[in-house]
Amino acid sequence: MFPLVLGCSVIGLLSREFMPWALLVAGMVATVTGKQMKLRITGFIVVVSTLWFLPVSLSVPLAVTAAVAALTGWRRYKYLLIPAGFVFSVFFTGLPGQLPAAPVVASSSISDGILSYSIPELNTSVTEVLLPAPFEGTWAVWIAIEAGGVRDSIPMMAVELREEMLILPAGTDTLSFTVTPGDTLTISLLKEFEPFNHTAVHAASGGELL
Repeated sequence: MFPLVLGCSVIGLLSREFMPWALLVAGMVATVTGKQMKLRITGFIVVVSTLWFLPVSLSVPLAVTAAVAALTGWRRYKYLLIPAGFVFSVFFTGLPGQLPAAPVVASSSISDGILSYSIPELNTSVTEVLLPAPFEGTWAVWIAIEAGGVRDSIPMMAVELREEMLILPAGTDTLSFTVTPGDTLTISLLKEFEPFNHTAVHAASGGELL
């Protein structure tokens, strides 16, 4: 167990964002594999302490799993509790990601007066993409958007330019804009993680010099 705890400690020292996850892994392993009650209780306390750092909805399933492991004693079947706890937590709350997520700047290229953007998929990990206008000239820009993975018609994303914002539900849309140097088109995902949904927005964009 020592190499695992040491590795988690190093990760926690090097990355503030991953510190609670490193503590959580070390605590879960100690709770499940500890032969003595005092070791299992110590691991349980470490797991519960992550409630201070992580969203409660994400920590509670793992805390319950750790409590079951701490009280059941030394049993081989307890090793199934670690994957079961993480799967249960991910199923209802989603995969852990960096919070808050920084906007991603879409890469672009210009050839013979034709502008092309490369836009990554928007999901619960990448929630905002920026499309900056070229440094000179006036451009007619189009954006083709395909969004889905939800079960309702609640607004799912927003497209913003200057002081104007267009809010769209899931579906397929094509939008046109005129941009000048200093403008930035912003595509933002409004939906948060929900069980049984796979929220995703695929977008393609290009333009031409006017």
